[in-house]
Amino acid sequence: MKFGRWTVVDFSHRNERGSAFWLCRCECGKEKTIYGSELVRGKTQSCGCLIADTARENNTKHGMSAHPAYWVWRSMRDRCRLPTHQAWHNYGARGIEVCARWQEFPAFWKDMGDAYKEGLTLDRVDNNKGYCKENCRWVTSQVQGNNRRTSRRIETPWGKLTVSEASRKSG
Repeated sequence: MKFGRWTVVDFSHRNERGSAFWLCRCECGKEKTIYGSELVRGKTQSCGCLIADTARENNTKHGMSAHPAYWVWRSMRDRCRLPTHQAWHNYGARGIEVCARWQEFPAFWKDMGDAYKEGLTLDRVDNNKGYCKENCRWVTSQVQGNNRRTSRRIETPWGKLTVSEASRKSG
């Protein structure tokens, strides 16, 4: 018989009042002798692993806190909202903001996750605008380096390019 996560393995014993105790195995593998009445009334559902699993599920919003893109998102938000962040003067102090939708990681990942590849960085197409789906893309660090507001563009036979782009193109 099964009660919650417990499966009754065998009869264990009766106490001095005649109450039955049963050897049970939890779904996680732990075994314990349990008072029969506690099983029947649902007073015990597991060895304790149910509470731990439920707490883990309730405290997990997206399950991606170890993913590199999660830390890109955290850094993006922090530099735009925390005056104590080392890059605040280049972002939040200039009025660069993160759109309301991207205040939660799952929405950011839904918008940007398909294009993510390891080694790419999050870049704003227009450096004077904030972070939102329409203004962001994943690019190489070389592309991002050319898209800085301090980059100087010069006229070349290939159009306006940064000095480093023109140098690479011309050999």
